[in-house]
Amino acid sequence: MRWRGGRECPGLQRLLIPCLVFLLLGLSRPVSAGPGASEYALKAALIYKLTRFVRWPDGRDRRPDDTFGVCLLGRDDFGPALDALEGRTVNGLPITIHRFSQSREINRNCQMLFISDSKKAFVGPITGTLADQAVLTIGDCSGFAERGGMIQFVRHGRRVGFRINLHRAQEAGLKVAAPLLQLATIVKDSPGGGGR
Repeated sequence: MRWRGGRECPGLQRLLIPCLVFLLLGLSRPVSAGPGASEYALKAALIYKLTRFVRWPDGRDRRPDDTFGVCLLGRDDFGPALDALEGRTVNGLPITIHRFSQSREINRNCQMLFISDSKKAFVGPITGTLADQAVLTIGDCSGFAERGGMIQFVRHGRRVGFRINLHRAQEAGLKVAAPLLQLATIVKDSPGGGGR
């Protein structure tokens, strides 16, 4: 890591990485054994924390009534945990929550889209249709990142880790901060994985 003036600052890097780990993953609640309320409360908190480590393209035509859309496609395992994000802000915009049962209903109000496990058979086509839009796609089904999703939540014992398809994020004009990448496993689209 470089500090002002281009000097190397390894001590600062050793300090920042554990802080980031604590910020993203150091929540005191353990993840439950099944897809229960506490697991999805943790994932809702992580969705919000991810907004600090991803940069969206500048919206030069921003209107005063614009919002930052956090969207859910498919079965809702989050319940009120996702609704708790409403009213918080991202880049000065208040978060609004949108839920969709079908991918054709997704609109341009989404900056983040969590694709439920109930849609795992359609991950490739869904992420393919969103490839040219600055929408951060997130999911937790097996193989999500390899099938074109950008960030996949993965269980590591009692904690949640990340698999990131950096190429897909970059194609959509999203910039993922290096500290988050250091915590993640970087993957590529799998051959025949259903992407574009």
